[in-house]
Amino acid sequence: MMQSCKNYYYLKHTPAIKNEDGNNTHTLKFAHETIPFTTYADYHYNTVNKKYIFFTTKEVSRILNSKFKKPFNEQFLFMYTNMSIYNNLLGFYYEGISLEDVKKSYDRMPDVDLGNGALYTYRSEKFNVVDIYRKSEGGVIRFVNLNNPDEEDSQNKKFHREVNTLFFNLNSNLWDKSAVDFQ
Repeated sequence: MMQSCKNYYYLKHTPAIKNEDGNNTHTLKFAHETIPFTTYADYHYNTVNKKYIFFTTKEVSRILNSKFKKPFNEQFLFMYTNMSIYNNLLGFYYEGISLEDVKKSYDRMPDVDLGNGALYTYRSEKFNVVDIYRKSEGGVIRFVNLNNPDEEDSQNKKFHREVNTLFFNLNSNLWDKSAVDFQ
């Protein structure tokens, strides 16, 4: 299991391809699957600049076990923006887990039902967390989005706008249903 690792810096991404809009399309690989994932050009991968990384290993471990307590089988994503207000993004694969298993583990309905996925927002100590789950062939994948807790962002509007445009504008093809303007 990857959970015994010393940090959550996944540094094995394949190089991104710049698309016609100037954004980067990454090939995310997990288990026996791949999915295209588009980010703005300011998302960094395969590097660590602690100035823009808002979490510690201990904090991510707590977040990963606070709502959905199953261990992940593999980490496939770590990215961050070079702007202090936005996003630290991690991705995990859970083999043999269904979306229904995920929904049962939370004590409430998803903030957004995506058809083939679910979105939850919550506080975890100092972080505002946006957890986004998506069905895969052999389980589920989980995208964990973390805000900068030291940035002034009333009601997390800038952070939520970033997550919304990243996942439901640039990557709308990943979802059965839209999550426009989740709160």
